[in-house]
Amino acid sequence: MNNWIETSGSPFVIVEQQYAHQWNGLEDYNAICSVTDYMGKICKDNHVLLVMGDEPMATRIVKKDGAILIIRWMYAPDYLTVERLLENDIVAGLEPIEKIEVKWDSTELVLFDSLSRYCETSVKKLLSLQKTSCIIKTYHYQKGEVSLIIHSIQ
Repeated sequence: MNNWIETSGSPFVIVEQQYAHQWNGLEDYNAICSVTDYMGKICKDNHVLLVMGDEPMATRIVKKDGAILIIRWMYAPDYLTVERLLENDIVAGLEPIEKIEVKWDSTELVLFDSLSRYCETSVKKLLSLQKTSCIIKTYHYQKGEVSLIIHSIQ
């Protein structure tokens, strides 16, 4: 599964790259347990931290039409089926199930496994936003044998 990343059972978090070193992994882990939605927002040291709640899922980041899509795999017969879906506007016609507004200090973010300190994690992806204020809409795509959670950062 090229381009897909997974944790060892903990949620992914997204934080500004300049503050990522402040995340203490297991020491800070209880702070994210309050997030029960698919995407939640908490503060740590006066900085926003996004938590991908619910359950850990294989995740892929896709840039599409000016948005960053974070695709989370609930179920599908194989990854090629999902890859073909991503060739189209997968959220067209879907209503968001969640919506979060976030204001960052910078446009450079990083997604990584919450169980580890940022400097120690092997699973991390950089995200570059076009502006410091964004709206994140969460969609549940479910058709046939495919179910995905999609976070669209605009």
